[in-house]
Amino acid sequence: MSDAELWGAWRLWMGVAAVVVLLAAALLIIIWVMARRILADAVRALNAATAVREQTQAIWGLETTNTVAEDILANVQRIEHGATTLSEALGHKEAMR
Repeated sequence: MSDAELWGAWRLWMGVAAVVVLLAAALLIIIWVMARRILADAVRALNAATAVREQTQAIWGLETTNTVAEDILANVQRIEHGATTLSEALGHKEAMR
């Protein structure tokens, strides 16, 4: 192999190596840019989820409201039953006199 052929082969393989390095660098840059976009989207999604959580926090209080309302209803029904029983008892006494 002559010196000219050796230099030609060396240049060819250096060109191939340069192309491979440039492609690898381009792919790494693309991956880096995509990762930054994913991070930005994740931050936006987290902020949106936080806003939704804050805006719907009152809904969770409805469970407590429902429990208290059920307790009040039960108490009113007991009072009504007692009042009805008392009214009937007093009504029967009036009828006996």
